[in-house]
Amino acid sequence: MFLESAAGFASERSRALYWYVLNTRHQRCGTKYACKRESASGHQIMFMVDGRGAGTYQGRHWTAQRGDAVLMDLRQPHSYYADEKSPWEMYYIRFDGPGVAQVFDTLLSAARSPVIPFSSERGIKRDCAAIFRLLKTQAPASDVWVFHHLTGLIANIAEGLQRRMHATLEVDPPRSGIPAALALMRSDFARTIALKELAQAACMSPFHFARQFKQQTGFTAMEYLEKFRISRAQELILSHPDTALKQIADQVGYSDAAYFSRIFKRRAGMSPQAYRVEGLR
Repeated sequence: MFLESAAGFASERSRALYWYVLNTRHQRCGTKYACKRESASGHQIMFMVDGRGAGTYQGRHWTAQRGDAVLMDLRQPHSYYADEKSPWEMYYIRFDGPGVAQVFDTLLSAARSPVIPFSSERGIKRDCAAIFRLLKTQAPASDVWVFHHLTGLIANIAEGLQRRMHATLEVDPPRSGIPAALALMRSDFARTIALKELAQAACMSPFHFARQFKQQTGFTAMEYLEKFRISRAQELILSHPDTALKQIADQVGYSDAAYFSRIFKRRAGMSPQAYRVEGLR
C-alpha cells in the first residue's frame, strides 16, 4: 500500500549538475511483496522503518529490519521480498546523478553488504518528506533542494555506518575519509573552510583528497561546498522572508553580499531578491 509517492523531474541541465530523483515512495508492504530484476536504471535506497525482509544483491543473500537502509546499484542483478509475518514499511527512493555510483561503491565497499543501519529515523522521515513536497510542488530551484536532501540521506547512512563500525571494533574510530569531509562541510559551512582542512578531516593529503572527492561525488570539494551553501540560502530566503539578504549571505558563509549575489545567480539562475519574489508569489 502506497502511503505517499512522487515521480521525479529534472531538466537535462539539472541532470548534468545535481543528483535527481527518478521516483520515490512511502509504502507499507504486503506479505506477498517481492521484486526480482536483472537490471534497471538508477540507484536505490530502501529505508526500513518497520518490519523485516530479505533479498539478494550480486548473488549474495541479505536480511534487513527496522533501522536499516538497503543500497543497490540497480544495474546489478537484485531481488527483495517482505517477511511473511512482519512485512516491511519503507521509504523507497530511486535516484541518479554525477558521482552517485562512486558514493554507492564507497559505502558498499566499507560496509561489505548492501544493508547499512542509518543513524536517525527522524532525519530520514524529514528529508524524505521534504523531497515528496519538492517533487509535488516543483517550486523554483527545486532541483537544488532535492540534491540537498539526497545528500542529507547519504550523510545519515554514512553516520550509521560509522556507528556500526564503532560497535564492532569496540573503540572510537577516527572520523575519516570522504564522509568525514562531507560531515564537516554540512556542519561548518557558515565559516571559511579551506581544502587543507577538509583533507585533514579525511586523513588524506590535499592532492589525494581532491582526487578522491571528485571521483566519489562528481564535484570538486569547493564546488560541493558552494552548492550546499546556496541550497541552504535558498531555504532561508523562502522560510525567512523578513530576514535581510545580507544577513542570509553571512549565515551561509559569504561575508561579501555582492559576491554572494553573483554566486547565487550563477547557481540558481536568478538573483537572491528575484528568487525571493518568485518563491513568495
